[in-house]
Order: sequence, then structure tokens, then C-alpha cells
Amino acid sequence: MSNFADLSNRIKCILDSRLELERIQGKHVIVTVKGKLSTADRGALLLDAEKRLRKQLDTKLEVFLEPKGDLNKLRLQLRGVGYES
Repeated sequence: MSNFADLSNRIKCILDSRLELERIQGKHVIVTVKGKLSTADRGALLLDAEKRLRKQLDTKLEVFLEPKGDLNKLRLQLRGVGYES
């Protein structure tokens, strides 16, 4: 378990301050973005983080963004409702 905790701490030290480590699944590093960023900026940030992690820790690490669920209350209520014309 100490190896996992060590890897987790090392990843946190390398990640940009705008990213937060959610979990590690094998070679997948799952992160969230702390603030709002444009799609282009977010993509560049994730690629840069992956490059740094691969260079400093392991060439097989991959960075993934934690998917967010749909928070729109209306769409949540309408799921499964069919449309008839």
C-alpha cells in the first residue's frame, strides 16, 4: 500500500495546480479540473500533465478527465420520456 501512496503523492506533486487527482486505476491517472477552462485550454493542460508524468514517472501513464454527469434538472426528469409525433 505504501507504493500506491508514494505514487499518488508523486503524481500530486507533478500535476498542475489547476488539476486534482481523483484516483489511479492501473496506468490511468484520473483527474478533475478545479476551475473553468475552455476546451482548448483544458486539452492542452491534460496533454501537458500526461507528458510530464510520462517523462518523470512512467512512459505508460495516461491522464483522463473524470466525466461529469448531467446536472441539468430538467433533462434528468425527462430521461426515458418518449416523444410521439
